[in-house]
Amino acid sequence: MRILNLHHTAFVPVFRAMGHEVLSLGTTAECDVRLTEALSRNRLGELLAARFPDPDCVFWFDSCEVPWVFGLETLPTLTIGYSVDQYMHPWHVPYSAAFDAFFVAQKDFLPLFTDCPTDRPAFWSPLFCNPRRDRDAQQVRDIPVSFVGTLDGRVNTTRRAFLDAFRQRAPLFATSGSYVPVFQRSRIVLNQSAAGELNFRIFEAMACGATVLTEDTGNGLHDLFTPGENILTYKRGDPADAARVALAALADPHCDDFAAAGKRSVLAHHTITQRAKTILDTAKSLIASRAPAKRLAQLPTTNNEVRKAYAMLAVDEHLPLPDAQRRFFLSMANCAGGKPF
Repeated sequence: MRILNLHHTAFVPVFRAMGHEVLSLGTTAECDVRLTEALSRNRLGELLAARFPDPDCVFWFDSCEVPWVFGLETLPTLTIGYSVDQYMHPWHVPYSAAFDAFFVAQKDFLPLFTDCPTDRPAFWSPLFCNPRRDRDAQQVRDIPVSFVGTLDGRVNTTRRAFLDAFRQRAPLFATSGSYVPVFQRSRIVLNQSAAGELNFRIFEAMACGATVLTEDTGNGLHDLFTPGENILTYKRGDPADAARVALAALADPHCDDFAAAGKRSVLAHHTITQRAKTILDTAKSLIASRAPAKRLAQLPTTNNEVRKAYAMLAVDEHLPLPDAQRRFFLSMANCAGGKPF
């Protein structure tokens, strides 16, 4: 299969290792074509004609960015999207109408995507680990409890206070940056989310061989894992409860059993290769059912939904967008007939 990958490149090496031809477009250095400005539908067509004619599938993987490539809803090619951070980006809901199928990482948000005026399918697809990077180095675990992530940010403003309160009750090494070398030395990895989401850290820490201590939350946590068996949980937003669970686990001679069970679970069910297979199997089925033709037959409806997404981007005050970019998205929202620029 010939796959045009947009935005995040995590799946690109996996698709290639599975024997598929991939061209990646995005804003980061590892992309085959690095974008420095928005790409119109016409310019996308010109690029494809020169570099990658007749792709079988366009795959958009959420990289926590606004759209850089426009007119996807008008493509005769199969389009598939995968949203990671629905809780931060409500514009993903109408934007998903541009795709022939849409994967959603947070289970509690799935009904928002299944209720689509174009009736395109939406699926829950939890996040994952990457065993090529996230692996147990079988070394001494000399860090009792660790946290690796953003310590101060616009999305999770209570994190530092939570970590400070935890540290007053239990040992904690907290840092940002590369997580693998820290998780490989940790007995317990403390996870704290922005909005009760199942984030990448759960899967990554388990694959690195640590016991995961995370919030007892929704979004499918109990569908994937069993608290007290392959994961530990605490009351969301309660650092005292988190510290209590951590100290009890550190004193438990069976603490390493939680870690081993968690690692077995993610490597058996939650790797990036397994997610890639699901995406590609879905793509093959949709191609066989002529899904792009069905989308194009509903183009006026699809255009209206995509324009809603652009309007949301223009007015969402929680997004750190410059005024010029907001004006651009407002112009796209008001574009007559929803025609891409």
